Amino acid sequence: QYKVLRTQILHYAKERGGNTVMITSANPGEGKTLTAVNLAFTFSKQFDQTVLLVDCDLRQQGVHGLLGFESDRGLIDYLVDDTTVSDLIIWPGIDKLTLISGGRVVNESTELLGSLRMRDLVHNMKTRYQDRFVFFDVPPVLGGADAIVFAPFVDFIIMVVESGKTPASDVTKALDLIPREKVIGFVLNRHSMPSTQKAN
Repeated sequence: QYKVLRTQILHYAKERGGNTVMITSANPGEGKTLTAVNLAFTFSKQFDQTVLLVDCDLRQQGVHGLLGFESDRGLIDYLVDDTTVSDLIIWPGIDKLTLISGGRVVNESTELLGSLRMRDLVHNMKTRYQDRFVFFDVPPVLGGADAIVFAPFVDFIIMVVESGKTPASDVTKALDLIPREKVIGFVLNRHSMPSTQKAN
């Protein structure tokens, strides 16, 4: 399914132009970080693509933990302490995937994610390498203003929805708060396909 999603994203990128993708959800706990990681993995296996995965959930910084390694630096160190981006990028040993995740967490994340410094960083990541896709794991839309202020900086948005849990009304509310023209699809997470019975 992630290969199908990759194909759809590449189609949109070729049609519209763009290489930056924000992965978010309506509510917490719907699987957006796992989706971001798996999607980045899938893109990194493309022979002509490099991938940068950026953990923008400044209140949790969960990507490096999900991948099972320690990291004492993250996006916050660039936004607050002027640490260079090159000092933050980690190669976890997976194909052509690099990532930024780790460091301390902050509560004042909205001001940082919506700052001119963040906007310029996204632009730099977007334009530095023509063969690179950049995925941003961003906090849930209804959990605060982080996703709302960050959405204008990216080309595309993917919304993760948990099967059987996320109310349709919450999805609608979330879509009303972000640029709908950038939403290129939904990922239905934790959906069980019905089992197929053999014919007698």
